Amino acid sequence: MTAVGMPREKPFHSVFVHAPDPYYADTQNYGARFAPLWAYTLAAYIPRDGRFTWALCDTRFDDLAATEAADVFLFSGINQDYSSLQRARALVKNRFPTARTVIGGPICWSFDQAGDLDRLRDFDHIVIGDGELGFGPLLENLSKGLSEEQVIRAKGRFPIDQARPIDSALLSGTLGRYYGAVVEVSRGCPFLCEFCDIRVLEDNNRPHNKEPSLIIADIEQCCRLGARQILLACDNLIGDPRWAEHLVDCLLEWQERTGFRPSLYTWLTVNLFRHPRLMGKMRRAGFDMLFVGIESFTANSLLETAKLQNSATSLVDAVREIQSRGFIVVAGLIFGFDSDTPDSFRETLDGLSASGLLSGDPSLLTALPGTPLFRRMKLAGRLRDVRYGLGGFKYQTNIKYLMPRDEMVNGYRSFVATYNSGEYQFQRLRNYFALLNQGNFVPLRSEGYGQLRLFAKNVAHNRAARRQLLLRIGRFAAAPRRVYFALRGLLFTLLQVKIPGRLGYLQFWLFAWSNSVLKYSSLSERDFDIESVAPGFDIRDILPAGYAETADEPVPANKIAAQLHSTCKQLRRLIERRLNPSVP
Repeated sequence: MTAVGMPREKPFHSVFVHAPDPYYADTQNYGARFAPLWAYTLAAYIPRDGRFTWALCDTRFDDLAATEAADVFLFSGINQDYSSLQRARALVKNRFPTARTVIGGPICWSFDQAGDLDRLRDFDHIVIGDGELGFGPLLENLSKGLSEEQVIRAKGRFPIDQARPIDSALLSGTLGRYYGAVVEVSRGCPFLCEFCDIRVLEDNNRPHNKEPSLIIADIEQCCRLGARQILLACDNLIGDPRWAEHLVDCLLEWQERTGFRPSLYTWLTVNLFRHPRLMGKMRRAGFDMLFVGIESFTANSLLETAKLQNSATSLVDAVREIQSRGFIVVAGLIFGFDSDTPDSFRETLDGLSASGLLSGDPSLLTALPGTPLFRRMKLAGRLRDVRYGLGGFKYQTNIKYLMPRDEMVNGYRSFVATYNSGEYQFQRLRNYFALLNQGNFVPLRSEGYGQLRLFAKNVAHNRAARRQLLLRIGRFAAAPRRVYFALRGLLFTLLQVKIPGRLGYLQFWLFAWSNSVLKYSSLSERDFDIESVAPGFDIRDILPAGYAETADEPVPANKIAAQLHSTCKQLRRLIERRLNPSVP
């Protein structure tokens, strides 16, 4: 735990407590631990006049039971962290009864949207909205003993182009223990996906971009502290493609000037394929891996969720165009749309292989509070009351699916069995390298985002991750045909002599494949806490009365109309086909 700030007699002391759910953190990142950007960001807004000190306690490294006394403990997290956050709050409150506890972040907004804010009532203060807006004044008032409302709502949105650099003192004392660094670059996304809660945050259905000079200053600070892997956090890097290209141009100029060559990972949308010049620049700037929400290779499911940027073209062709530059697309996939059928599992396997995607770990559709999907499921009586937290379930979701439960479970397990097979994985590797040999490949000037050495360092200091690594090796090696195709993959990769960094691609392929084997080798029916609609469900209720009339997200009216048009049109087609099977 690292304390910073200018000390004076009895300064007001704050501790940022990062307490992610251990199960979720370990299974999602497989031992790689990422820095809590929220703490570094908010620490920059603490007054620098000597009246305040602050520290970070990350429960993945630090013993919260041994933490020092503080005047206020600050928490943040996502819905899955609920139980862990409550345990952490209870522990510090028991040790320091007079200390104040404050919680903010995505969990507060989500619980508020779901009408569950009372679940956080044990925290002294609950902050909803952008934390930068009132964080400094909140600490000022608490330090003076002034009363504050329990629920504090930020007014409006924080102008991110006025953001401050991340806190250097807190960063320098802790960054070395993480897998690289995290730097925020933008907020907001202009697209319309029915299931996504990004678009329904206030004024978030458009890009809000930081100044490139500030982004580069944060990146340089991290690089000077030794970071070489940097995750650029955003909702969609290319929400404004012109700004994105300007940022990349600035990165290229900075790299030439300083000699730093960090490897970059970020999130964006598949329409990147329409910008070949930008893709070339991104590769030269060190962009290695890109998370892209593919969601589904079933066209009707994309139309249902108004994922228009994915349904406007051939997804397979778009992904192939992106990956031919040398990017690794980390694909987000979802099963459980109303338009899905048992064939959707096979269609997804075919799409992954044809695209040459080396990853693609699917999830099941969940209705996030505040989204049009949540409202539609609530109006249709299809929401489930599930507790927050993952427990022993790999899958626990809050909606009742149209596809029968047995078909969902059996289809998923069948998908996993094929996905983990050596034959299928080797074919994907071959297809990926075929893309790299098409003539578009742009080699990286950095070492690559996925680094075995850095990952091993993280795992070595994490007992749970070490056990998980041994389990990974044991489960993978338990199937001789997997080992055989892994060796074939090694030989095949060594022969790709025209592809610089080819062993990095092999490493990612094996990592993603063994992750899936680790996660799914023992997948059983008991791992699914899911439910389908009851027998006799009226198919017309998938588009419930009032769905369009109650649309009131803080989104431009024309965009609300566009999402409703796509979703309602596809669901009406589905209703018609179910009621009249002869309809094509």
